[in-house]
Amino acid sequence: MLVLGILFLTDDFNTSIIVIILGMAVLAAFACFEIRRKRNGKIPLLDIKLFKDRNLRAGTTILILCYLIMGGGLFAVSVYLQSVLDLNAFDTGLTTLPLTAGLLIFSMIAPSLSEKMTHKKIMAIGSIMSIIGCLILSYQFRLDTSPLELVPGMFVLGAGFGFIMALNVDIALTNVPAESQNNASGVTSTGESLGESLGTAIIGIILILGVFGGISHAVDIYAPQYSGNETFTLDVFNHFEKMSIDDVKADSSVVNILDTIIQDVMAFVMIVMAILMALIFVLILRLKDMKQ
Repeated sequence: MLVLGILFLTDDFNTSIIVIILGMAVLAAFACFEIRRKRNGKIPLLDIKLFKDRNLRAGTTILILCYLIMGGGLFAVSVYLQSVLDLNAFDTGLTTLPLTAGLLIFSMIAPSLSEKMTHKKIMAIGSIMSIIGCLILSYQFRLDTSPLELVPGMFVLGAGFGFIMALNVDIALTNVPAESQNNASGVTSTGESLGESLGTAIIGIILILGVFGGISHAVDIYAPQYSGNETFTLDVFNHFEKMSIDDVKADSSVVNILDTIIQDVMAFVMIVMAILMALIFVLILRLKDMKQ
């Protein structure tokens, strides 16, 4: 219901808020139900007391944010590659492959590296690497970008995720009693699924907001007499929505305007991702490190 509420934001704000509130109310009711079952001596589906453990709370939040960023980021990049660069599904997959490669390689390096460094330090380094990857990518998206130009940023972003994800579950579950490990593992798995679902919804909203912000910026540059005119901005949005890439490239003035919009939109998405990665860095610092 939380994801559905977020998806409604661009269509009906009031309905969206109602659905989000209902989703939170259902979660609160579930928590109260589980607490009551535990007090009555019955086995709960989820032991709410597990969340008293700081590592489990922070670790699950880190997982949610990581999957939110990765799922939402891949969605945004895929939309750009297919809608702007006009790549097919296969070429889109090849272009995003460096992120997966970086994640895979560095997730295999992380366990052996943990023998020399603490989990927290490796994960903190990973979050910084991912922030750098986002900042690199924020300058790469244009109308004439080559897919090869995205490789460095995608690889660095994925490498940072590899360091974090390889060690996060271990450190999140380190203080959980053996009899509660299955329960806690289910919490982290649910966090992964929730983060991925939220990522697509939230980044989708950010893309739309970024488009309008990019159009406003382009209007300020190329048509300052209409600066601040919301009706004109909406007309420009509707006009570009009907145009194909071939139509755009046939008019040099339109190319410049659309190039500005694309740069602003994707830079906005990457900056939001970098801010979320900075939040992950803060959460990592709150973790209690595993005993060596």
